[in-house]
Amino acid sequence: MSDKNHKNILNKAHTANIGDTPVSQFMTSHVIMLKADFTVKSTIEIFHIHHISGAPVVDYQNMMIGIVSEYDLLIQAASGLLSGRINFKTNITSIYPETTLKEVLVILYKQKLKWMPVVNKENYVQGIVSRIDVLNFIATYSEL
Repeated sequence: MSDKNHKNILNKAHTANIGDTPVSQFMTSHVIMLKADFTVKSTIEIFHIHHISGAPVVDYQNMMIGIVSEYDLLIQAASGLLSGRINFKTNITSIYPETTLKEVLVILYKQKLKWMPVVNKENYVQGIVSRIDVLNFIATYSEL
């Protein structure tokens, strides 16, 4: 997406008076979460069953400690590590429920993310927001 397209989307969000809408209004609240000791094979099965391409990884108090994606699993599976524990990223971008649509658009665009976790101040997962969540929200409100 070019900078012109990026500005066009932001302008449409502003014109529709939805740019300041908090992510809590359009995020996916039901989130599949993984534990750090899950195996690569079990994680692949979870992704397949739930038709997801990534998920937050949480500790046993359900506090987010990272994320794992299909890409991460591809590397691990190709290395023959199916019975090993998942390797996951710990340096991640997450946002708060009050983050606005405009802010979400900028982060997704600039960091080329497919989705990101939404956490509270204590780092507990509240939901996730994906590009399709954003697109569906914009499409719904642009028709009004």
